[in-house]
Amino acid sequence: MAVIIVEERFDPPIDTTQGSPVADAVSPCLGVYEVEWLSSYIASDGSRCVCVYQAKDAESVRKVYRTAGVPFENVWAASPLHHSAGDAPA
Repeated sequence: MAVIIVEERFDPPIDTTQGSPVADAVSPCLGVYEVEWLSSYIASDGSRCVCVYQAKDAESVRKVYRTAGVPFENVWAASPLHHSAGDAPA
């Protein structure tokens, strides 16, 4: 399984106190394509979001979004980058 990043933009910006409107649409499709949601990060101004998934590949996550009818900016596989204890974060 790979870590997959999805970048989304919202125009107009979403209300960050309500969470992501994408979650309700995307959630029912996750199991169909064997995708697991890990976390999401929404910009303070509500204009963009980055979601992190675990899946076989990036195309599986694209299929989730397309099936749900949810637009996305980019979908890509990522590798974790960690710093050693005592190192300053990058």
